[in-house]
Amino acid sequence: MSCNCVMAADTPCVSVIDYTAVQGDRILPFEFALDPASILHPVPGQNQRFIYTITAKGANQPIYADLSHFVLVICSDITEEMLQNVSVTINGVQQPVVIGGNVSIMPLDHPDPPTGCAGLKFDFGLNKVTGVMTVVFELTVPHPIGPVTVCVFGGGTSLDSLAICGPVCGQVETTCPAVGFQRARLCVPVTITPFANTGDTTTLCCGAPEIVSGAITCPGTPLGTCVFTIIQDICIKVPVAFGANATVGNYSVQCLGATPVMCEGCTG
Repeated sequence: MSCNCVMAADTPCVSVIDYTAVQGDRILPFEFALDPASILHPVPGQNQRFIYTITAKGANQPIYADLSHFVLVICSDITEEMLQNVSVTINGVQQPVVIGGNVSIMPLDHPDPPTGCAGLKFDFGLNKVTGVMTVVFELTVPHPIGPVTVCVFGGGTSLDSLAICGPVCGQVETTCPAVGFQRARLCVPVTITPFANTGDTTTLCCGAPEIVSGAITCPGTPLGTCVFTIIQDICIKVPVAFGANATVGNYSVQCLGATPVMCEGCTG
């Protein structure tokens, strides 16, 4: 039986960063935001999905510089083979994406030359005033979420002081799924409360009315009532759905020893 991998716990991080206020030789006025539609904790069989929006917040002044490219310093074990469904949109226009070209993994021993950062590089420029870029990528191997440095370059200036939520390295735990069945007999009391609701009454005239001159004493009981009884057999259908909810108690562990090779009788 093979085991499924489960990510380690996430590390606190922020979903929005802004380089506008970060001082350098020139200002790179760009805000990076992680879209809430990202899939950070995928279910089995689903890719981990990251959506980032980069928005320009500069002005037509020499102190502000256009963005040349940026690098996300993601976990170093992520390879280009793990990337899927990569897309880049600039001001609403879909851009051609070439994995290994304008979207590439810069390894630790060959980082991006202008920034000196290793990670996922998006080699797309963006106007400092009107530019809006959306980048999307998926990982076939989910990673824990934590602070990922965003390295930006433009106008001869490189900045790398801010970090946003992204895929980081972390200890990976493995779990082997198991299914248990519990047989049980359920007993539930059911109380039936019958009801009888009257419908709209209808008055029927029996024969012609009798007209009498003058006042007479009416026969019967003043303000009296008439009572009769209806007897009806009924059958009540009572649907009851039986089921159960399961909770897991505290687990116990038996340490059975460690070996440098695959455990006997286990498969990976």
